[in-house]
Amino acid sequence: MRTLAFASALLGLALLLVATIAGGLVTPGYDHARQYISELGATGAATGPAVSAAFVVSGALQAVFWILCIRLLPGSRLVAAGFALSALNGLGLLAGGVFPCDAGCSLSDPSLSAVLHDVLGGLGYLCGVAGILLVAMAWRTDPVRRRLSGLALLCGMPGVMLIWMIHPGFELFGLAQRGLELAIAVWTLAIAFAVRRAPAG
Repeated sequence: MRTLAFASALLGLALLLVATIAGGLVTPGYDHARQYISELGATGAATGPAVSAAFVVSGALQAVFWILCIRLLPGSRLVAAGFALSALNGLGLLAGGVFPCDAGCSLSDPSLSAVLHDVLGGLGYLCGVAGILLVAMAWRTDPVRRRLSGLALLCGMPGVMLIWMIHPGFELFGLAQRGLELAIAVWTLAIAFAVRRAPAG
């Protein structure tokens, strides 16, 4: 089960990274600093079907990883709640693939799919950051996992600020989104390696 969890985390993150980089490379004029990742999977985009599929698979893998963590890294209810919230972030990514945004992720007269994309994806981000901070609180007095608690704060606190910067009113909203994704990815990798090192049983 530890191998499955570790592989799910790594494959999920790698798939999202590859889809984002490759999609940007084949989309003329795409600007990672000033455009959403979701624009690569938007309705009508040349890369739409492939990137949306990557969102679905990546989100599912990440959700599976965090659910397995509840079993593999047992702790307080606060830890379990934190992992469950991180799983909801994965499901938010999955939903973003099932319900793509409109062309260019335009907010003008959005379709139902675009509304669901924004609402579920946004809630996923909120849950992901909240999950990181819950685990940080739960492990702050744990002598074995105190360092992970510190890392959680380093990932979670900037994540709180970056969430509010992911809107068109901020010029570099694409960069802010990637910063948030990076913070979540670093935390995911740290827990994945903790799971891999955890004693059996």
